[in-house]
Amino acid sequence: MRKLNTGDVFKMARLLKNANMVGSVKNAFEKGKEEGADEMKVGIDFVCDVLCACSEEKTETQLYDLLSGICEKKPEEIRSQSLETTVQDIQRIFEENNVLNFFRSASRLSGKIHG
Repeated sequence: MRKLNTGDVFKMARLLKNANMVGSVKNAFEKGKEEGADEMKVGIDFVCDVLCACSEEKTETQLYDLLSGICEKKPEEIRSQSLETTVQDIQRIFEENNVLNFFRSASRLSGKIHG
């Protein structure tokens, strides 16, 4: 698995926009910041939002494309691998790239820009 690069960020942005998920990401991030937040519940709610949003073939394909590049696999491998493996891949992406810290930084920057 490789580190996220700038191109991945833009692929993810297009996926979030096309899947109309920007609000879901912001909502999950805000809920996760709350005192005593149940991370498991926030995560499950977010995964449900992702699954519903990616039910369109275009967004499903974009998700495979994004994950395949980062995981250094073919999109067909991502499509046919077990759900457990895909979830593990996504967890590794978050852990190895400190994605939560990226969202925190982006949130602070956004507040400074809009505030």
